[in-house]
Amino acid sequence: MNPNFTTIITPIEPSKVEWCRGYLRDNADPQFGGEAAFLECRPLFPFDKIAGLHFCSFVILDAADGVGPCLVFEATFDGPRAGFLDELLKYAPIGFDEVYRWCVGYPLSGTTTPNLVREYWERHDVGANTFFSGSPGRTVVQVKGENSVRKGIVSFLSARFLVDAILPGRPAGLLDLVTRECIRGSADNRWAEQPAQLPWQMTLRTQIAVAAGIVVALLACALGALVCWALGYRPSALYAVLPLWLEAVGHATQHLDTKVSALPWVSQLTEVIQPATLTGLMLLSVMWLVVRAAELFLRSASKNTRDQHLFWRFPLQLAVVTRYALVGVLIGVVTLAVISGVDRSPTWAGILVDGPSGILTSLGAVLVVMFQLVCIGGLLLVGWYCTTSLQLMIELQPLSKTRENLRRMALDVIQFAMFLLVSIGILLVAALLPETVISNVAGMARSLTYGWLLMVLLGWSGVMAGYLVGLLALCVVGALEYRDRTTFEHPAGLLIRARDNARKYAREEAGINRYQNHLASITCVKPGVLRYWIIRLVLFAVNVLAKFWFNKGELGGIPTILSARWVLIDGGRRLLFLDNFGGAWESYLNEFIDLAAVKGLNAIWTNTFVSAAGKRYGFPPTRFLFWQGAQDARPFKAYVRQSQVETIVWYGAYPRLGVVGINANTDTRQDLFAPLSSPAIDRFLQRL
Repeated sequence: MNPNFTTIITPIEPSKVEWCRGYLRDNADPQFGGEAAFLECRPLFPFDKIAGLHFCSFVILDAADGVGPCLVFEATFDGPRAGFLDELLKYAPIGFDEVYRWCVGYPLSGTTTPNLVREYWERHDVGANTFFSGSPGRTVVQVKGENSVRKGIVSFLSARFLVDAILPGRPAGLLDLVTRECIRGSADNRWAEQPAQLPWQMTLRTQIAVAAGIVVALLACALGALVCWALGYRPSALYAVLPLWLEAVGHATQHLDTKVSALPWVSQLTEVIQPATLTGLMLLSVMWLVVRAAELFLRSASKNTRDQHLFWRFPLQLAVVTRYALVGVLIGVVTLAVISGVDRSPTWAGILVDGPSGILTSLGAVLVVMFQLVCIGGLLLVGWYCTTSLQLMIELQPLSKTRENLRRMALDVIQFAMFLLVSIGILLVAALLPETVISNVAGMARSLTYGWLLMVLLGWSGVMAGYLVGLLALCVVGALEYRDRTTFEHPAGLLIRARDNARKYAREEAGINRYQNHLASITCVKPGVLRYWIIRLVLFAVNVLAKFWFNKGELGGIPTILSARWVLIDGGRRLLFLDNFGGAWESYLNEFIDLAAVKGLNAIWTNTFVSAAGKRYGFPPTRFLFWQGAQDARPFKAYVRQSQVETIVWYGAYPRLGVVGINANTDTRQDLFAPLSSPAIDRFLQRL
């Protein structure tokens, strides 16, 4: 079950803003109670009595741009929204009634008619355009329970070590002792024997990614078909002309046949493979090597997030797409080579004649093929050993850019050679089949192969057309960015104001935010239809990725976000960001700057601005939506400080746990009774 959430925004009477702010500080904000009782809730707001409440907070948005002041209450919880709101009214009726009585439209009868209050909250619940959870599927009870189980295991093992008790010598025996004594031997921990039920978005993450890839490939093929149709080539015509194109390639490279036919192994291959197919295969292999070399160069040149920009990443992505397209064509051409070789090679049935000598000849041919297959198997084992060695080369220490590129190229060449060896093995096995079977299979396989090549051609054309449209769109964004430099002030002008905003982040320095923090930010969306749609499309994309891909505890590589939401309010004129994260504010923002998440961060907030002292300050200038921007660290942090709103009230159900710890506790529970290998048992013990 994924956590539910609510974001209730209600207008406040302007004259009561400061009163509400003071009342919430004095009566709702939990207090730091020391290590024994780390977080103590106030009597009027006993958030800890709501079993399914993960996080909640109160912030007040001051009046701005014709919009009056607003009270924002956000919460992340388990179960349905109606049940959660009923629990608020059950456990904190006086406190909530005292605050909301000064909100516009609040029922005069107050909490004496709880249904009206709940309906009022539901009408003002704006939800979220984008929501991310660092530990999806984990309820509050589960988070606390799994943490208690881990602590119990650590205490049990520590006690055994302190008294020099006899412990099993093997890790498997140690794990068995833990499960027997700590879990099954404790009535409080037996529930952990049942595996945790995770959301289907997590358990089917790989399958969803594969299905999404297939859908994207089909859409690319459809777009490619439209492009080819517009150029006067129907898919049926392309299917018919593909054999002619391959034959034309063979004729155009006939001089290669003459030069390489002197080599014995090539001469033997050309006896069973058509020269046009063989030369086409060689030409495609050279093209693949060139594209792969260019891709590795571009990847190493822009490996650092701070060095990336459109003029490096765009050609890199084109090279990646082209490389995969060439791999698809190579698969098709190799298949055609196998088919043509089977058609031209004599089968054992063709050489089988009556009499002892014919039988001996047939057996000899079969033995030769078997010997060749054994040799191919040996070469495949050598290739597997070489690829494993190359993959382990970077386990101990990183390599320089040049050596890393050479390693990757060697790995690709070896894997490609293994692919060719498998293809030759298929050809040898096919030569043992009866001619009738070969003729039937070869005809169907040839048709399927030409269909595959057509799909690859259409898919590549569609992707190239999509990238062209994307490039044009980024150029339009670049024009908007150029215009913004004259419309909005550079955020470096906000650096001197950072110290004036001390009240907004005083709670970050110590107290209950020692392990977890809360960030509230409000920014204005830049005017214009394009900005309106860009920010909505980006938020939609981030929301989809957060739900189906970034559901393992990281958002773009950031492992400290417990939950976060982006909400477009006031008809899309302002963007509200509410975030629960682990660690310090400074290190948290540094993660955004240094990791891949900076692209999403830029794509969202480059469409916003903040106001200060009568001036409008834009987000640090981005280049083509995704690059630079937040990587200008000091102006970026000053921009965030200016947009930050004071968190008046914040509550967390497990204030000393981070995302990494929560997810590690779940993994520990899952491994308790699962069949584990020795390395997996070592990882289990290391997590403790």
